[in-house]
Formats: sequence, structure tokens, C-alpha cells
Amino acid sequence: MERTKNPVIFSHSNPLAIHKHRRNIRDDAIKACAKTDGVVHINGIGDFLGKNDSRSETMVRHIDYVVNLVGARHVGLGFDFVFDQAELEDYLKQNPQLFPAEDGYGSGAMNIAKPEQMPEIVEGMVNLGYKDADIIGILGGNHLRVAERVWK
Repeated sequence: MERTKNPVIFSHSNPLAIHKHRRNIRDDAIKACAKTDGVVHINGIGDFLGKNDSRSETMVRHIDYVVNLVGARHVGLGFDFVFDQAELEDYLKQNPQLFPAEDGYGSGAMNIAKPEQMPEIVEGMVNLGYKDADIIGILGGNHLRVAERVWK
């Protein structure tokens, strides 16, 4: 990140300071990303958020931590909602080298934040006093800013 001239993104990364998981990132990585004018996208995987906890308030806690650390300009959402639950569980079982059990994969139903939670997540940011422009940035505007700069 020190050498790039373009913004960097962490597409699916939660703060390690909130929940200890080897997929989560340290504060120094979050700050280095922000220095590039990049974005850290909070993901909705329950095991990365905290003990299979994909509730909206947990997502907001992760968002708010990063906002307080580096500013709303550097936060986005990186939902991992691509498959239905059965497809996801099958994919995890078929790829144990990518999703080891010691990281919480394959240990039963994996909770994932769903798009239907978006109103609750927005409400949580409103309740914390976020400005409309900051919420719009977090919901996709920050990523668009990076994409417009990087994708020529």
C-alpha cells in the first residue's frame, strides 16, 4: 500500500480489534488503506463479525469502529451474499483447502447478513448520527469513487 498511486480496497474485511479472526485486519492495515484514499468493505459473514453473529447491530458496530478509526470516506459494505445457504454449504465442503474448519467453516449453518437487513443497518448509522452523505458513501458511493479513479 505504501507504493501504490491508486486507492486500495479490502473487499471483505472486518476489524480484528472487534473480533479476533485470522481473516480480519489490524488497525494498521485499515489506516494504511485509508492513506491510499481506499475503502475497507465490512463483510456479513457471521464468523468474521463475531461468533456467527450476522445481526444488523453487529454489522453497524464494525462499520462504526472503522469510521471512528479512519473516517466514513474509507468504509463500505462487502456483503458475501452470493449463494443460497445450501449452495454455500456445498461449496465450502467441496473446497476445504480454501475454507478450513479451524476458521469456523463447515461447523454448521453459517449466518450471513442478508440484503434485507439494509434498512436496519442504515437505521443504525442514522441513530449514531451519521450524515446522509456518509451513509450514501458507505452504501456504495465510496466504492464508486475508487472504481472511477482506478478503472480508466
